[in-house]
Amino acid sequence: MNCFWLPFAIWKRRSWLVAGLLLLLLLLLRHLAMHERLKSNPREKLFHLHQKTAFPHSFAKAWGSGKAGLEKQGGPNIVFLKTHKTGSSTVQNILFRAGEQRNLTVAFPRYSYQFAYPEHFSRDFVEDLPPRAARFNLLCSHMRLDAGEARAVVPPPAVFLTILRDPARTFESVFHYYRNIVPAFQPLSNHSKPLLAFLEAPHRYYNAQDVSNGLARNPMTFDLGLNTSQEAAPSDRWASELERLNRTFQLVMIAEHFDESLLLARELLGLGMDELMYVRLNVRHKEEEPMARELVQKIQAWNWVDVQLYRFFQSVFWRKVERYGYVRMKRELAAFRALLRKAAGKCLAGEPVGPEVMADELRPWQPGSVTILGYNLRQNLTSDQYRDCFRMVLPELQYHAYLYYRQYGRDMRPLPTA
Repeated sequence: MNCFWLPFAIWKRRSWLVAGLLLLLLLLLRHLAMHERLKSNPREKLFHLHQKTAFPHSFAKAWGSGKAGLEKQGGPNIVFLKTHKTGSSTVQNILFRAGEQRNLTVAFPRYSYQFAYPEHFSRDFVEDLPPRAARFNLLCSHMRLDAGEARAVVPPPAVFLTILRDPARTFESVFHYYRNIVPAFQPLSNHSKPLLAFLEAPHRYYNAQDVSNGLARNPMTFDLGLNTSQEAAPSDRWASELERLNRTFQLVMIAEHFDESLLLARELLGLGMDELMYVRLNVRHKEEEPMARELVQKIQAWNWVDVQLYRFFQSVFWRKVERYGYVRMKRELAAFRALLRKAAGKCLAGEPVGPEVMADELRPWQPGSVTILGYNLRQNLTSDQYRDCFRMVLPELQYHAYLYYRQYGRDMRPLPTA
């Protein structure tokens, strides 16, 4: 009997059925339109990342909806230039935790997670100062450097920091991470050896006039705001650019000496050693596989400006270590690494894992071309231990969204669609 009445029941509710089908059709069309827009505009795709907030609204509330304190609790103002694929996400996490602990007022992008990258930074890209805040104390989201504009946002005295990494490793990581996004890399996304194919004939793919290709050649120099497309530059002009950068940054960290760099930063920023605890964030699966010497040489030739930049600041770095004191550095490194091992043992359930076995709120953004690893926390942590461990392993986008909510009491704005 029910089978005979089913068609009549459906017919009686036909208006609801039609409305539901229309809604599904509209959602499908919207998804397809977004896909085509991002496909046709690689620049927007590269720096769009997510339209929706990465940190769930309800979870942000559960974590604490009270606004951050609006006055700095000691220490200098900080500008951290977050360079791509150099270990900068780990440094940003340390600064976010220090900022949260000390109630620093953070300068956030007006839209999404980056300051209109790859445009040069401008004060116009910054969200308004929160009510009752006297000044911004911390700026550390992705941007392309304009030091004068940064000083207009984070007033003196401010410590300028950044981090550089071996150029061959940096470019290899940039290439694979952004392989499906940067226009110069896209034609090779399905090639069996895409990086080698690109380096065999880079000018076939690279258009220097397209700013979306900024990461396709000398990405660290590009992040520092300099022109990276020239084949050669007068040595005196390049030397003056390096000296200008050296005057701008009180510390240029070196990724291959990350712990030493943190100890130097600790002295500049007045941080306690316990505030430097970290795990490596945004790490690619199988990132540290050795590269063939021929491939390294090709990367260095294509990114010769980054090579010069890295070598210059590597020598500056070791002069700073010498002034810090080799004996002191060795002693403090041993103590620091013992604390790191203790923190990892307390917090982590094991080695880094893939996104499929990670808690949703701790899953880093996946670019699609590579797998980005993350962490699971140990069970049976106390509430205080969980709070500290959770923040230490929290990916960039989630922490960014949470701190924005904490400071402004609302979700971040997505990028405008027009």
